[in-house]
Amino acid sequence: MLKKIPFRRIRWPGWVVLAAIGLSFLYGMTQLVEAIRFEPESNSGSPLTIDFKTDNENTDTYTMSIKIPVMEDQHIKKPIQGWINDEKRAFLQEVKENKSQFGSGSRAHLVIQADSRKSAGDTIHILLHSYQLVDDVRGEEHVKTFTINTAEKKIITLPDIMETSEEAVNMIQKRLTGHPGDKVQKAFQNPASWNWTLNNEALTLYFNGIDEAGPTEVQIPIHVILPYLKEKTAGALKVAGTSVEPGEKYVALTFDDGPDPDVTPRILKVLKDHDVHATFFMLGSQAEKYPDIAKEVAEAGHEIGNHSDHHKDLTKIRKEEMTQEVLASSRKIMSATGQLPTVLRPPYGAINNEVEALAHDNGSSLVLWSVDSLDWKNKNVNAIHSTVQKEMAPGAIILLHDVHPTTADALPGLLTMLEKEGYEFLTVSQLQSKLAVETASPFYGNMKKG
Repeated sequence: MLKKIPFRRIRWPGWVVLAAIGLSFLYGMTQLVEAIRFEPESNSGSPLTIDFKTDNENTDTYTMSIKIPVMEDQHIKKPIQGWINDEKRAFLQEVKENKSQFGSGSRAHLVIQADSRKSAGDTIHILLHSYQLVDDVRGEEHVKTFTINTAEKKIITLPDIMETSEEAVNMIQKRLTGHPGDKVQKAFQNPASWNWTLNNEALTLYFNGIDEAGPTEVQIPIHVILPYLKEKTAGALKVAGTSVEPGEKYVALTFDDGPDPDVTPRILKVLKDHDVHATFFMLGSQAEKYPDIAKEVAEAGHEIGNHSDHHKDLTKIRKEEMTQEVLASSRKIMSATGQLPTVLRPPYGAINNEVEALAHDNGSSLVLWSVDSLDWKNKNVNAIHSTVQKEMAPGAIILLHDVHPTTADALPGLLTMLEKEGYEFLTVSQLQSKLAVETASPFYGNMKKG
């Protein structure tokens, strides 16, 4: 609880100083929200032009900076303005209730930022991000999205573009493992009220009120959500081709057992030098031990997969222990990287019906490999190159490990060799989309024929 400090009358020179401080704070808050708000999409162009204006209010007890979409259509404008008004009303009520706690020169602040993004076909999203700071101890953040069908000039909800069956909702809900169960249940009651955006790569959902730290973001890869999208919406998305044409050569690099503080950074550097994205199947125990390295992998844009918590053969342990191995790892990876893994590779590639059911129940693709580099066995650069070259085929998944120094030694030459042969590199999920793979089945990638 803050100590209550009564207001004192301040002479005009003091007000000048306080005004300058207040304006500086407001500018800083605006920059903060700009930094944490939604990143603009590269394809953010839209058939409907939306202008924005910013309203500022500066009083003795609070400041407000609100970016407002400017639109002529009242049917669209009214609910957007209504949400903004609700945020203002709640903020001013908080100011009124906490006014006695403000010290000399202390004020409350409300910043609302707005952005627009292109979606599928004739739809665009308007995203609003509200940040309130009332008692100088903690701020409140809220996210609200409005999706507009520009052709029909109306606001649409998630059930308008995809089925929200029990199966679909459960698939999404399982991606919030580790968050408070009662709050998740409450947030999931009405899919029509969910905040969401959709593009060619993913469906992104934003939930308020689940975590105290702020809105919870759930991103579902497009190949996972595609079966639930309505035909018109799916057809409007420019998803990468769902088959490999003759002559096309794609390959997915995967790395198991990390992150490792010595080898993983070396591998990340080589991948960056070659502009290649890969899939890293992490052990939860390693992600927990080296969270900074795990986060570095995610921030470099690589796909994160689950490789269990302690590398146990899932087919040789009790069902309860198997479930714990997978879910505990998922939570630890999520904590370290901010990403909840949606692809699962069981240790040793060992699977049975129970492992498949566990992956399916948790909305994960079960991923194995078609080319074993044998880097875990033959710790020799030339041997790794020779093994991969011998077994390579378009659509292959290559098994490597980011815990052996010789793998990092071999990687530059391996990438150069595959590039010279005309291969392009995809993540596992991207390769699944290319090959139109049913994600409920174990995915090995293509093997060499003959």
